[in-house]
Amino acid sequence: MDCSYTEEQRIFRYRAVGLIIENDHILLATNSMAEYFYTIGGAVKHGETSTDAVRREVLEETKLDYEVEKMLTVVENFFDYEFNSTEYEFHEVAIYYLMKPQGMKRINAVQDIGGGRKEHVEWIPLSRIDKIEIKPSILKEIIANIDHLASPLIHKDVNQ
Repeated sequence: MDCSYTEEQRIFRYRAVGLIIENDHILLATNSMAEYFYTIGGAVKHGETSTDAVRREVLEETKLDYEVEKMLTVVENFFDYEFNSTEYEFHEVAIYYLMKPQGMKRINAVQDIGGGRKEHVEWIPLSRIDKIEIKPSILKEIIANIDHLASPLIHKDVNQ
């Protein structure tokens, strides 16, 4: 069960994001109905750590098993999204992770993400980041400050 809920057209979700940067390129996703790029990642499941979630989501979207290098930041994001003529209000809390490099691999993964949309990932040169539309737009600031972000903590105080 995803850590999210929907109330009419209002959606909350807890998301883990994997940033994969290799040879001055970043791996971003897009789909057949989007005119922009977005981060690789997805919903954290109840009881799942965000690090396990980001590894699972990156594997699902790239078909490659990346490991987490470090947590970068937490972004609380508010945005509107229209799908099938319905407007949704999102409130998202996303934890951004930098994934360990493993060499810039060719990725041919295309997946059906519902609603007639086909998603694929693409290596984008970091030099082009300012010239393309990316959502959330704060990703450009995260990339620009990647070496200067504070290190957040994760704590789990439960009996396992």
